Amino acid sequence: MIHKSSKESLRRELHRKTQEFLSQGGEIQKCDPGETGEPLDKPRAKAVFVSPSPLKTRTYLNDVVSAVDARKRKNQTPSVKKPTNKPRKQVIYDDFGEPLREMWVDK
Repeated sequence: MIHKSSKESLRRELHRKTQEFLSQGGEIQKCDPGETGEPLDKPRAKAVFVSPSPLKTRTYLNDVVSAVDARKRKNQTPSVKKPTNKPRKQVIYDDFGEPLREMWVDK
């Protein structure tokens, strides 16, 4: 019995079945990429590994995301910068761009 919850048990079961096939005289042939055993004059059969459940419809979230963004923007309070009355250093340059001196200015 195969337990679908364990990938390792699936691997072991597949390996066991492959060895059983080879021991009974089976042969594994190597095929080129893109090669198929289906006849070229007939339409291709449905894929074996397709999920049997119907395709689910997708939910587009563009409207939801824009509504959330709008709420975020609405709830943000603009930050008010406090004027700083701290003196800051200002460099005085000559006509050639060379620094002459530094001054402290209130701004």
